[in-house]
Amino acid sequence: MIRSDREIELFITSNDKTHPEVSVNVLISNIQAVQNLMYIMGDHLEGHQARTAGDFPRSVKENCELVISGLEMGSAAITMRILHDQYGLPGAGGTYGERAISLVGTVIDIASNQENILPEVIELLQSDEHRAIRSVQEVESLWPDEGSAYDVALRFGSSGTIRLDRTRKPMIKNALMRSPEPAEKTISGRMVELSVDRKRQFVLDTPEGKYTCRYPPELEESVIRRIKQLVSISGSIGAASRTINIESEIAFKPLESLPLTHIRLDGDLRRLRYPVDLEVEFEDGEYILYNNEFNLLVVSDNLKDGVERITDELRLLWLDYVGEEEANLTEGGVAFRNKLRSLLGEAI
Repeated sequence: MIRSDREIELFITSNDKTHPEVSVNVLISNIQAVQNLMYIMGDHLEGHQARTAGDFPRSVKENCELVISGLEMGSAAITMRILHDQYGLPGAGGTYGERAISLVGTVIDIASNQENILPEVIELLQSDEHRAIRSVQEVESLWPDEGSAYDVALRFGSSGTIRLDRTRKPMIKNALMRSPEPAEKTISGRMVELSVDRKRQFVLDTPEGKYTCRYPPELEESVIRRIKQLVSISGSIGAASRTINIESEIAFKPLESLPLTHIRLDGDLRRLRYPVDLEVEFEDGEYILYNNEFNLLVVSDNLKDGVERITDELRLLWLDYVGEEEANLTEGGVAFRNKLRSLLGEAI
């Protein structure tokens, strides 16, 4: 079969032999993520100024819109190609659409193989940090979780197939936990109070305590939709204590879990190689924080106390398993010890 550089193939396969069907929601979500990546790359190639909100220009959609040209049922195998006929200038490396497909493939390859994912994508897009962040966000949406019921793979033009290794998902998530500029702050928590009057602000309960977050009028709908939910906020630090000013929707991201990114050992605060995702439930005025992978569970009336206590639980597990002689542990204990050590990237 001759493959065209104008095509992207998406493969989704169920891991459940008794239920081989592919969910419509999974199918739509993955196709939309691929299309969004195409628009982002086309926007970059056409040289448009980065936008924090609004739709893509008409020319980007014309050059990079995909249509489904082939579909195999059972497990899903979808072939997408560029909608419109295009002609590239000699020496340009193909049409805008073909070059966008190549860039998307390179971004997926970086996410599959590189340690420093975001810096590599920023370099690929010639220091276009805004679109690099958006690209990695779409990749994170496309990538299957470690416990996903589906395997996902992609093929770009005549290149080989790239299987999206689910064990890479924590690293992709961690790539989005970028360090803020000195006058900025990024923080995660639960939206607990909302004011939609002229002040336009909400209170975020976080592992550092409560913060007041102010937002512009155009974000009001997004803010209202996410009240009582977990979110990640990036913005400039306000003049008042514990105040953050949000300037755009890209700085306001919903979360499915709360990332634990550091652990204190021997008095030193050490960054984890990948975050430990804490599931957060709120019932009868109390938070329930847990992580099944490391058997962590605490109940608290605020996130600051809850995260401190669950971090201490992780520290005690480290002392019990990593601090113990391997010969004194069972086979399961050794496996758990190695899993703990992998959090800090220690050799096993």
